[in-house]
Parts: sequence; C-alpha cells; structure tokens
Amino acid sequence: MTAADDQILPTSAPDFNPFAPDFLADPNPWFDRYLELHPVFYAPEMDYWVLSRYQDVRAAFRDTVTYSASNALAPITPVCPRAQAALRDGGFRSVPTLSNGDPPGHTRARRIANLAFTPRRVAEMEDFIRGVVVAFVDERLHDGHADIVRALTWELPALVIFKILGVPDEDVPRVKAGSENRLLFMFGRGSENQQVEIAEGMAAFWHYTEALATSRREQPRDDFASDIVNTLDPQGQPLSHQQASTILFTLLVAGHETTTNLLTHGFRRFLEQRTIWEELCADVSLIPNAVEELLRFDSSVNMWRRKTKVPIRVRDVHIPAEANLLLLIGAANRDPEVFENPDRFDIRRANARDHLSFGIGNHLCLGAPLARLEARVVFEELIRRLPSLRLAPDQQLSFPAYIAFRGPRGLLVEWDAVAG
Repeated sequence: MTAADDQILPTSAPDFNPFAPDFLADPNPWFDRYLELHPVFYAPEMDYWVLSRYQDVRAAFRDTVTYSASNALAPITPVCPRAQAALRDGGFRSVPTLSNGDPPGHTRARRIANLAFTPRRVAEMEDFIRGVVVAFVDERLHDGHADIVRALTWELPALVIFKILGVPDEDVPRVKAGSENRLLFMFGRGSENQQVEIAEGMAAFWHYTEALATSRREQPRDDFASDIVNTLDPQGQPLSHQQASTILFTLLVAGHETTTNLLTHGFRRFLEQRTIWEELCADVSLIPNAVEELLRFDSSVNMWRRKTKVPIRVRDVHIPAEANLLLLIGAANRDPEVFENPDRFDIRRANARDHLSFGIGNHLCLGAPLARLEARVVFEELIRRLPSLRLAPDQQLSFPAYIAFRGPRGLLVEWDAVAG
C-alpha cells in the first residue's frame, strides 16, 4: 500500500449491494468472491472503495497518517434536510472523539478513556455478570424452549454497560429500542420520515447523556461515567462536556449491540455443530479460544469505514485522497493467506485471535475485554446449567436492514427441561 499520484484506475464489482437481503443474511459467499476476484474495487452506487484482504484492512486501521477515521460514524445514507433540522433544532452536539476521531485529539481522549475503563473495573464485573446470567436462567429458561435473544442476549449486555455507566436498569428497554434506530440512521437506508423520527429521538437521547455527564461531574460516583468526565489528561485538563457526553452517547448506543450479536452468533455456531457444544461441555477451558474463533468466523461488526488523507495505491489500484473506504472485516477474517481453511469453524484454531473484529491499533475497541468476559461467563453458565441445549428445528433467521452491525434478531433453542 503506497501513496500514488497516478491516474485512478477503478476496479468495479457490479454485484456489490451490502443492503440486499441475501447479503445481510449471509455475506460470506460475497466475501469469498471479493477476496478471490476483487480484493480492491470501487462501488459507484455508494461512492466507496472496498478493501477485503487482511493485510490491506489491517493497514487501514493502523496507519493514521494515511487514513482518517472521520467518516466512521457518518450516516451511510445522506441525511435529509428535515432530519438535519431535527438534529440542529434539538440541540444534538456530538463531536468526533473516539471511533471517529483522529490524532492528536483522539490520542488524548483515548488515553483518558483507558484510564477510566481499567482492567480492574472490567474484572470487577464478573460476579455481576454471572449473577445476572444465573437469574435469567432461573427466571426465563425453565420450560424447555425459548428465544435465546429475547431471554438472554438482548438484555444482558445492556444491563452490564448500564452497571458500568451507573444508569438505572429500568431504562434498558428505552435504550435498546433506540439503539437499533440509531444504527439504522448511521448504517442503513431509512426513509425520510424514519430519518426525522430517529433524529428527534437522537436529540432527546443526547440530552439524556448530557444530563448524565453533568450529574457525574457535580456528584461523582464509583462508575465509568464519573471517571470519564473527571479524569484529567497529563496537562491536568478533563474532557470537554461535549466530548464526555459523546463517549457516553456512543457507549449507550453501540456498547451493547455488538455483544448481543456476539453472544447470539455464539449460540448459533456452537449449537449447529453439536459436537462443538459437547466439546465445550467437556472442557470449558476451550471457551476463550472458541470465542476468538467465533469473532473471526461471524464478526458482530463485519465492515467499518475510513477515509484516505492522500492518494494511495492498493494492489495496483489507485485511490484518490478524500476517498471513502469500506473495510470488509468479515472478508479479512476469512483471508486464506492468513487463516488456513477459513470456511471451517475451528474452536482450536491457533491464530484465531488474529482476527480484526475489534479493530487494531489506536482504535482497538475499548470494550473488547468486557465483551470477552461476558462471552466467557455466559457460555460457562449455560453449559453448566443447560448442557442439553440445542437449536430448535426450522429456524427462520432474520437480520437488521443495515450494514456493519450484524446478528440474528432471534434464535430459537430447546433443552431437556427438568420436571418438578
């Protein structure tokens, strides 16, 4: 990958439509095709250059001189004027901070976030997570069949992030419902009326996070929200009110959806090959690496975005400065140059942790340690409590109508209920 001032030579893959229902349901056949035939191409309908090879995607994440994260959270579909007015008039004031920030501002914000989101704080969550899982199993998984999303994976990650942030549990339904709408706004193709409705909700929720930041600055508690607004940088300065509110807003929007998808993918993949579930039941020490392979095989975020700062050349394809890039994480995780037999779901894969599902470099996902902890605890407890768990027959899986964030909306499971 090098800078280039040569003439741009577009390479097109005319069948690229990541919003197509069959792509949303199973993007892997397309990923395999792009890896083999179109590792770099231009998608004119979206005005994005698409990268699929592992080394190219990895470089785009790591190289902050050549690539900018400024478009990472920009709506993939242009926002209509009425929705823009709803955001403006509603006082929505989010600013580039973490996911869509570039150095040096990102470096400072990330350093403060790291000081607030410490390994100690993550480790202290294990007992809470385990307690919630046990309670959900007792209360919701007792009659031999359930939708595991509705019963467990939809709500648990939100309760965990709420606990860390210090948000009341009773706000879970409001935040979860709003999160999917906001993902549609940023990564989907909502109608103008949908955009306006979501924009109004975003503005209202922005005020919610601003109030949370104000409350924690005035009356600090032992939670992440307090730490993020009060931790000082090396010059003795805290994040601005807008920066702190933006981080809280982002976590409340997307800090749990990815883990919901991770857990749901896990139950699907561990159970569809029954021998894998039986292996995990026989040896729970296999769970951590099985989770890494799950992240490789079925990433909760299977594409992300960057923008070029300068003209570049990728595999003899010339891309101009200020070009939007779509990084196919899901394809990179299936690159045969890195992962042998990538179509095989192998819970003992030696290099499974080399996946790019959490990103890499200075934008490595802040919540990655927490997601790994949640996944380990959930599967440990379900294996212990419901070793006979299995997929119900005749699954009819559906997926949200937006790109990047991917996971089944529901997953039916069965088990041998104990009479009594």
